[in-house]
Amino acid sequence: MTTEQQVPSISDGTTRRPLSVSEEFLYAFDRGDDVGVFGPRMIVSAGWRVHGRLDMANVHLALDDVVARHEVLRTTIIRDADAPHACVHPPGPVPLTVVDLQSPAEQADRGHRAHEFLNEVDRNGRLAATETPLLRATLGRFDDDDAVLVLVANHLVSDGWSMHVIMRDFAICYATRRGLPAPELPVMRQYREYADWQRQVGRTKRAAIAREYWQSALAGGHMLTLPTDRPRRPDVPPVYSVYRFMIDRELAGASASLARSLNSSSFMVLYACFTLLLHRRTGVRDIVSPIITSGRTDPGFDHTVGALFNFLPIRTDLSGCATFADLVHRTRAALLEAYSYELPFNEIIGQSEVEMMRGPTVDADSVVTTFQLSQFPPEPAAEGVGDIRYTALRRSLVSSVDTSELPDGSLWDLDLDQAGNVAGLVKFNSLDFDQSTIVAMVDEYRELLRAALKAPDSALPGRTGGQ
Repeated sequence: MTTEQQVPSISDGTTRRPLSVSEEFLYAFDRGDDVGVFGPRMIVSAGWRVHGRLDMANVHLALDDVVARHEVLRTTIIRDADAPHACVHPPGPVPLTVVDLQSPAEQADRGHRAHEFLNEVDRNGRLAATETPLLRATLGRFDDDDAVLVLVANHLVSDGWSMHVIMRDFAICYATRRGLPAPELPVMRQYREYADWQRQVGRTKRAAIAREYWQSALAGGHMLTLPTDRPRRPDVPPVYSVYRFMIDRELAGASASLARSLNSSSFMVLYACFTLLLHRRTGVRDIVSPIITSGRTDPGFDHTVGALFNFLPIRTDLSGCATFADLVHRTRAALLEAYSYELPFNEIIGQSEVEMMRGPTVDADSVVTTFQLSQFPPEPAAEGVGDIRYTALRRSLVSSVDTSELPDGSLWDLDLDQAGNVAGLVKFNSLDFDQSTIVAMVDEYRELLRAALKAPDSALPGRTGGQ
């Protein structure tokens, strides 16, 4: 039976399919129409600097082409106590807003203003999970040949990797619409095929072995949480903020050098330091803390748009780690095992004894903090596509006191660019933490990293005083 035959048609033009395992995980965070995963602030946004004279009629058409190509961008999840499911709707036009950025003040430092503009669109962005299509575009124009394109999608149907797929496909569709030479759109699989693939994989012997691994690896563990600055109010809508920072090229380069010497990756070194920070802040040595992966364990879904990202609970016991080099080795082993046995997060916690994220954290004045290294598909060649060139807005230092939401908790995100810099951010609920607390944590992280890289064979530092 083909995938198409498994998706029943409905008389109003929609088609119905079961939820993916990933969608079921997000569905567990449902808090109604105003907040949470179905709320209008659960969005993912990304921006690009676009050079080249834009034909606005074809910009509109190319955005519509993307929605027609990726059916997940017109898919809504239907709440049903017995059988929640997804409905795929017919294609529709993508709302596009054009903003003039031609004032003298905004022309002074266009690079900085572009990042500010991305923050503004994210801060003002609203896109509920019930609206279709689940994609919006805002174009800020410095002049006829220089613009900033910001795309916003609901997080139920997209992730960071997907946003870059959307932009690539838009550029190709735009060039094709204008009759210009452009690469062929890559063959891709729809998200419903991913949903079906997830369930098929879940019935394999390999998945059964993976469940046994996680049950053993996490037995008796507890997801580490960080205490908040004040009592939590789960009845009050969150107000998320983002604090941005840099890990300079020298420090990033030293991380890469140590990683090579220890047969590891830069991520392993950076995550080992984060684990050390968690230990210093809590005194806990047996640490279970989640990372975010792309969830694209099958390369056949590299061009698929959707919520494919996954959480992996990494368990690292600092007991017996005398040095930072020891901790990197232990972190490396934990990460490689986790990657080898990757399953959707809710399947992992369903088979373990770990008290983990089974919905929003309530009745506890502490939150889970997730760590990730941004992962994106390859960027286009410098010459661009057709008659436009576009560059992702990634190396930002523009923080924001009001930004899109997370299902719960806090997120540390590090983005290693091609120049060797690491741009970092912490997204947090400002009702849980003061920004000064986050800044202090980031400063402590950098100092721990600097000390560890300078003397990786020296004794690990003890717990932070006063914490």
